[in-house]
Amino acid sequence: MHKRILYTAIALAFVLWYIMFVLRPFNFWAMMAFSTSLLSLVVLWIGKPFADRGEWSWSNLWLGVTSALLLYAIFWAGNQGLILMERVVPGLFADRPQNLAAIYGNRGELAPHWVALLLFFPVGFGEEFFWRGLVQKHFAGTLGRWRGFLIATFLYTAVHFATGNYVLLLAALTCGLFWGALYAWRGHLFPVLLSHMLWDPLIFVLFPIQ
Repeated sequence: MHKRILYTAIALAFVLWYIMFVLRPFNFWAMMAFSTSLLSLVVLWIGKPFADRGEWSWSNLWLGVTSALLLYAIFWAGNQGLILMERVVPGLFADRPQNLAAIYGNRGELAPHWVALLLFFPVGFGEEFFWRGLVQKHFAGTLGRWRGFLIATFLYTAVHFATGNYVLLLAALTCGLFWGALYAWRGHLFPVLLSHMLWDPLIFVLFPIQ
C-alpha cells in the first residue's frame, strides 16, 4: 500500500513540476508552495522521517548551516568556471545568461521578502522532506544506502527535464548529489532540511549568482 502511494506521489511530483515550470497557469510561488506542501503531507501520511532521536543535535544544526554555505560556495565557483570556459571557448555556453535569467525571473512575481520566506518554508523544507525524507529513505531501505542515493538523485533531477533549461538541470543534479550524499552519509534528515531551507533564500534572494 505504502509503495503504491510512494510511486503515485513521485508521478505527481513530475506532473506538478511540469505545470509549474512549463504551463505556469498561476503565480509560480503559489504553485511551488502548494506543491511542496502537498508532497510534505504525503510524507506525513506514510512515513516517520523524524523517528530517530539523534536528529536533534547541535552537531546536526551546525552541519546544516555550514553545508548550506559550502553549497553556495560550490555554485559560485561553478559559475565562475563556466564564465572562464566561455572566455576560452566563445559561444560554448552562449545561452547561459538566458537560462539564468529564466530561473531568476520568477523572483519578480512576488516581493523579495515573501519569496525568501516561502523558499525557507514550505519550499526548501518540502523538497527535502519528500525527496530525501521519503524517496531516498525508501530506496535506501530496499536497495541499499548508495543505490537509494543514486535513484533519488536521478528522480530529483529528472523532474526538471521538462524545463529544457540546462542550467537548472545542472543545478538540480548538483543539489541532488550534495544533499543526497549528505543524507546517505549522516543518515539524519534535519541537517539536510536546514541546509536546503537556508540555501534557497541565500542564492535566490540575498546573494543571487548571475
